[in-house]
Amino acid sequence: MADNNAYENDNGKQSTSFTNEEDNGDYEKFNDTGFTNIKLDDEIVDIPKPYAGMPKDVLLHYSRQRHFVWARNIMTAAVILAILVLLSLVIALIAISPGCQPFWQTSPIYQIYPKSYADDNNDGVGDIAGIRSKLDYLKDDLGVNMIWLNPMYLSPQVDNGYDVMDYVTIDPMFGTMAEMELLITDIHDRGMKIIMDFVPNHTSDKHAWFNASSDPSHAQYEKYKDYYIWVDSTNGGSTGVPNNWQSVFSDTDPSAWEWNDKRKQFYYHAFYKEQPDLNLRNEAVLVELDAVLTYWMDQGADGFRCDAVGFMLEATHLRDNPLVDGTKPPSYTNVYPDYTQNQMGVHEIIARWRHVLDKFSTEPGVYRFMETEVYDDIDTVIRYYGTPYVDEADFPMNFKLIDLQNPTSWTGSTIESTVLQWMRKMPSSKWPNWVIGNHDNSRVTTRLGNKLASCAAFLTMTLSGTPGMYYGEEIGMEDLVMTNPVDTRDPERTPMQWDTTNNAGFCDNCTSWLPVNNNYLSKGINVEEQKTNATSMFNLYKQLINLRSDETFRQGYLCVLMSTAKTIVYVRELPGAKSFLVVINFGDTSETINLQSSFPFLPGVGTLYLSTSNQIGGAVYFNNLLVDAQEGMAVQFKPGGNLFNKQAGMLDRCFTSKKVCVNGIGLMQFC
Repeated sequence: MADNNAYENDNGKQSTSFTNEEDNGDYEKFNDTGFTNIKLDDEIVDIPKPYAGMPKDVLLHYSRQRHFVWARNIMTAAVILAILVLLSLVIALIAISPGCQPFWQTSPIYQIYPKSYADDNNDGVGDIAGIRSKLDYLKDDLGVNMIWLNPMYLSPQVDNGYDVMDYVTIDPMFGTMAEMELLITDIHDRGMKIIMDFVPNHTSDKHAWFNASSDPSHAQYEKYKDYYIWVDSTNGGSTGVPNNWQSVFSDTDPSAWEWNDKRKQFYYHAFYKEQPDLNLRNEAVLVELDAVLTYWMDQGADGFRCDAVGFMLEATHLRDNPLVDGTKPPSYTNVYPDYTQNQMGVHEIIARWRHVLDKFSTEPGVYRFMETEVYDDIDTVIRYYGTPYVDEADFPMNFKLIDLQNPTSWTGSTIESTVLQWMRKMPSSKWPNWVIGNHDNSRVTTRLGNKLASCAAFLTMTLSGTPGMYYGEEIGMEDLVMTNPVDTRDPERTPMQWDTTNNAGFCDNCTSWLPVNNNYLSKGINVEEQKTNATSMFNLYKQLINLRSDETFRQGYLCVLMSTAKTIVYVRELPGAKSFLVVINFGDTSETINLQSSFPFLPGVGTLYLSTSNQIGGAVYFNNLLVDAQEGMAVQFKPGGNLFNKQAGMLDRCFTSKKVCVNGIGLMQFC
């Protein structure tokens, strides 16, 4: 403890306050005893020199001296300034940062046809438990983070689930609602997303709504009588069809009108007669469908694929559709669907559902995705993106590559025009997508052959946008040749081929709902064998999915450079990052291309990063680039200061949904 004498003045009196001393701003001068003298209340008192543990009054005396006050003020200002600078830097980084990409842009969409994917209970039909058992395969082995499930709702299965009997009940053939909840939980636990199939155009004729709507004696007839499209007969009987409108499945149902004897009217069905069209001009029907979307979002669905949306409305005047060939009778292919497809009001309905989904997209990191299915000309399909003022689908499904059904259609020039057409017509801020197969079309390997199918996969995975994958494409599954299939689309819907065991591992000791293609044994088209084969289709897909995770492919520019009769050439570039040159030869013979003659700012050489022939790591010279027949390759190179998207001649050939770049410290920012 300090000597108490240090607190006494020359008169032996203890000083108790130093609050009124004068401070002339100079340093204190101390006498030989270690004290300084100040005048306090007309008395001269002694104050000790500063020392550790000094009392408050001594501390206050020195802290009020001008040089200490200035030091404190300077330090305080420096701290505040540093905080403001840091806050400004954080705000600036947030302002220039593009943020995380939404999930539907970061992963391929993997389509699962539930009846054919994996059968857990060995009844011959795929089920929810089977899908759950394959999530690790999808996530860890293949690298997929987003799956789309074809309908699993309660259904009589006339159209394999697209004839919905109850939108909020799982069909017992697939499992229970409790199992569905477990599936959704398991998907989310793995950081994956689930897209549900939404069928708004029609229901099953076994749906409770139709039962009430079709029977005037039903207790709820008045409520449901206008839920479907009912029209009087032209002659008062079953032969007086209202007009020449045709069913899509016109081979079995030539007319789109079916007589109902209870109601004594016709109802309209764009597809099978067991699939009556809903009356979507009725607000009550729209409210019901809003509730369906809400129900599944409450269960955890991350988005919806909206089926057959172009068919949702029909003209109320009921005029005949014009004939394509007036000398032939009406059929689905011999009428122009002027009054039965893509009618006024359809886009308002899609915008309405976008709004419903947006209500569930308000939490940070939460978004509900929507894609629409429309088979039509490109201008009609593109319109489903919405307008600059009204959002609709995140993207309409792009079937333009599926339209190229024959190998002869897959040429460099045709692919170039197909890609450029979509990219030029798509609104500049929107996101593209590409698919080469689905449950309604022959499998891509059957249509094109194995090598050309590999090139098609290389194309969809390296273009900008979200690629779609139909289950089994990753192993090159083929259509099964069938005699008189129940559904003409059954050949492309056969069970998934997992291994070399009984029924290709789809089920054990059962009779599958469709036959298993025996090429799982004869050609090695199964997951188990291909996982260990470095040159397999499976490993090509796995490498392509991994390549697509690179920021240059996910967020960079797509610049379509050129094409020949056989080959397409494009670049994926991201300012501040590495670039990739993609070359795909769809022809039957090799081709050598001198790219530097057309693009002299290209560097002389790049490194082969990935190819369909599994050759990687070699040098590729851009003045003498050799690409083998039916081969795709991705060549990595350093672009230097000249980027293709900056070249005047490339303005209508370079595309990006968001202009971003990598800055000098390696962070992504708007550019």
